Amino acid sequence: MRGEAVTHTSETIGEEVRERLGEMTPSERRVARTLLATYPTAGLESLPHLADGAGVTGPTVLRFVRKIGFEGYPDFQRSLREEVQARTESLSSLYRTRGATQDDEVLRRSQQAFMRALDATLTSSSLEDELAHVVALLCDRKRRLWFVGGRFSQLAATYLCLQLRMLRPGCAMVGEEPERRVLDSMELSRRDVLCLFDYRRYQQDTIAAGTIAAERGAVLIVFTDPWLSPVVESARHVLISHADSASPFDSMLGAFALTELIAAKVVVALGDQGRTRVAQLETVHGRLRDGLATVVDPAGGVQAG
Repeated sequence: MRGEAVTHTSETIGEEVRERLGEMTPSERRVARTLLATYPTAGLESLPHLADGAGVTGPTVLRFVRKIGFEGYPDFQRSLREEVQARTESLSSLYRTRGATQDDEVLRRSQQAFMRALDATLTSSSLEDELAHVVALLCDRKRRLWFVGGRFSQLAATYLCLQLRMLRPGCAMVGEEPERRVLDSMELSRRDVLCLFDYRRYQQDTIAAGTIAAERGAVLIVFTDPWLSPVVESARHVLISHADSASPFDSMLGAFALTELIAAKVVVALGDQGRTRVAQLETVHGRLRDGLATVVDPAGGVQAG
């Protein structure tokens, strides 16, 4: 039985539940979906409350928690409370636990942390199925694609946007300022897709952008960590990356690995369409370079273009 699972593995209860949905009975899946819909809050309620919310009996909830590796409901809730503590852990707290690394250990510990993060991110049994749906959406040229992230994760959102803009039209960033985020989110409609990146110490204006987009009918794809951003309640698809690090700062390596993986799959899925788009862009870039060369005279004068 799992019991101390949060201490001994980087996989959270939310990840475990997602990975084992296929093994569950229909009634157990109702418990799983109720838990994931308002994760982790639903699991912190009493057993009868969770059972009522899922429309099942108490014994069904007990079978569910045992199926994901716990001896009983108290063990399940104890691990979930540990997750909540990790989910809200401050940078100062992480500095105390991770900042004690000696300089000569940084390389080794970083290598170990990065390998754990990549392995956990890319070996999830549910990843391939989620990627298939996500890539199909991102390749649909009838849909506009939007991208948004938080203070650090905006970098990953921008990176994915730049990669996909090379392969297809209709890609745009949601603005970084909170007011702009609201306005841009109001532009989204049923034919749009929003790729949202949000990680531990979740950013409220990013969450708001995703919530508004989903309410307007857009498809919301959430990139988040094992503790799950609150915005997953509105998501159609969720892609989880791990953030193991040898420093107080959670690593974005897993998030960037997912963007690279998605770009590679989009290349394959688009085939000649993507190849034609890249060739056209290279032609335009070449014309721009040639144009600049005719405007600026290497001898020091300026030509008439």
